[in-house]
Amino acid sequence: MGNEYLIRKMNNYERIIKEILDAFRKIEFHIIVEATIHKKIVPVNKEEKKDILLLEDIYTIVNDFAIQYNKTPITFELYKSLVNPPKPKSFRSNEVGVFADKIIPSFFEKNKDKLKIIKSFQRLSLNGYPDELIIDQYGRATYLEVKTTTRRNVGSPRDFFFSPLKNSKKKIKDDGRHLLLCFDTFEQKEKEFIVTGWCLIDLFNIKVSMKPEFNTDNLELYKKENILLEVNLTDEEEIK
Repeated sequence: MGNEYLIRKMNNYERIIKEILDAFRKIEFHIIVEATIHKKIVPVNKEEKKDILLLEDIYTIVNDFAIQYNKTPITFELYKSLVNPPKPKSFRSNEVGVFADKIIPSFFEKNKDKLKIIKSFQRLSLNGYPDELIIDQYGRATYLEVKTTTRRNVGSPRDFFFSPLKNSKKKIKDDGRHLLLCFDTFEQKEKEFIVTGWCLIDLFNIKVSMKPEFNTDNLELYKKENILLEVNLTDEEEIK
C-alpha cells in the first residue's frame, strides 16, 4: 500500500512539473511582466510621432556614448575610476556592461540641448531588471535594460533574464515601453574593450522560458537527521 501511494505521488508530481514547465515555455515577455508586476508593457509604434521622436532621442544619447568608447577604449583603470565598483575578480564584457549602465545617463546630460522629448534619464539604483528609467515630455515611462556582448550570434539562456522579485516591483511603477540596449564590444587587448556597434530591442514580444529552481535554507540543510559526517574543530576532543 505504501509503495503504491509513493508511486502515485511521484507520478502526480511529474505530471504537475511537466505542465508548469510547458505552460512557461516560449511565452511573450509582456505577459510575464503584466501577470507578475501588474503593469502593462506598451509596444513601440515606429509609425507614431511620439515614438519616432523617442527613438531619435535615444539614438542621440546612445550613439554619442558608442562613438566615444569606440575611439577611447574602456580599460580596467577607466572602469575603476568612473564606476568605483567593489573590486572585481576579472574585467570582462560583463563589467563593460556595468560601466555602460552607470555612465550612459551622463550622456543624456551631455546631449540635453539636442533632445526633442526626453526629459529625464535616470539610473535605477536597486539591483535587477530594469537598469534605467526614461521619462518623456508626455509623461510616458520607458524602461531600459543595458547589456553588452562580444558574440551576438552565440546564445545562452541567461543572456537576458527577468526575476519578478521585490526590486523589479519597486522599479516598475508605471505602464510603459520596455527596451533592451545592447552594445557590441571587442577586446582589442587584454582588459581593453571598444564598442563596435549597438542595437535597441523592443522586449514586448520577446519569447522567454522559465528556468525552474528549487531551493531551501540552512535550517533545512543542516538538520541533524540530514548530516552523515561532521567535525567541529572548536571542540577540543576533535583535535586531540
